[in-house]
Amino acid sequence: MKKWMVCAGLLALAGLSTSVEAQSLKDILKSAVVKDAVTSLTGGKELTSENLVGTWEYVNPAVVLEGDNALKNVAASAASGEIEKKLQTYCDKVGIKQGTFSYTFNNDNTFTCLFKGKKLSGTYSLDKENKTIQLNFGKLEKLQLLKQSAQVVLTNDQLALLFPADKLLDFIGTLSSISGSATLKAVNSLAEQYDGVKVGFELKR
Repeated sequence: MKKWMVCAGLLALAGLSTSVEAQSLKDILKSAVVKDAVTSLTGGKELTSENLVGTWEYVNPAVVLEGDNALKNVAASAASGEIEKKLQTYCDKVGIKQGTFSYTFNNDNTFTCLFKGKKLSGTYSLDKENKTIQLNFGKLEKLQLLKQSAQVVLTNDQLALLFPADKLLDFIGTLSSISGSATLKAVNSLAEQYDGVKVGFELKR
């Protein structure tokens, strides 16, 4: 089983008795040490189309460090904060900001990603057991968009989509080309410094 560490590190399991309702998604991401802890902290909320349906607006980047290397490195919590801050900077430059970026999931397993007024549509499928989502984008103009698989952390009104760093960077690269921005070289350089990084989006309904 993969080991997880997010920001707060190895002492986080001590807080599992805290009421789920009192915790924000950010609290959950920071306190999850292993995958099972994520399930416990979210109250075992089932990943279904019914629970996912709706429009989710971008709030912040989300960063997860996973793997043995992350757990052995006490500095990993600081590293995750560094990655999050830098990712926020580049997301801002590309145009991924509050009010400009969102996902809308429908009951018929279609979705729309809205980015700076452009609609990127596709279909999705869910793996309830592993709490993952597969996003299959269609085409926009001359661009063949990506297939993405993301880990999902879901509460009543908050959602995190977490991707392997290189896959998310591919996606941001596509958005960058759509928006005419060229800011990804530093992001790629940053991602190469860390083993076992999942990055993504914190969203709110």
